[in-house]
Amino acid sequence: MRQRQVQSIGVLPWATFGCSVATCSALLMYGDGIECAVESLPAAPSIASLGRGIQSLHQASQVVGQTDGTRIQKIYRVLDEQVEESKDAIK
Repeated sequence: MRQRQVQSIGVLPWATFGCSVATCSALLMYGDGIECAVESLPAAPSIASLGRGIQSLHQASQVVGQTDGTRIQKIYRVLDEQVEESKDAIK
């Protein structure tokens, strides 16, 4: 009988097989998430616009909070000065 020479399998088929297994397992694990992401792609501009609107509201509320804080401090100072003046007037 003749002996046949066995050729080794190259790197490329093993790499292809490994990538296929990884892709298949990823689809099995994250299939629902991928499906939800694909379904929400048409709504992406609306979602982005909503995010920008929320960010603008947050920035506006911070500005208003800083402004109100400054006003309250001014009112407190004026009241404090008036109380001090009335104390001096009583003495």
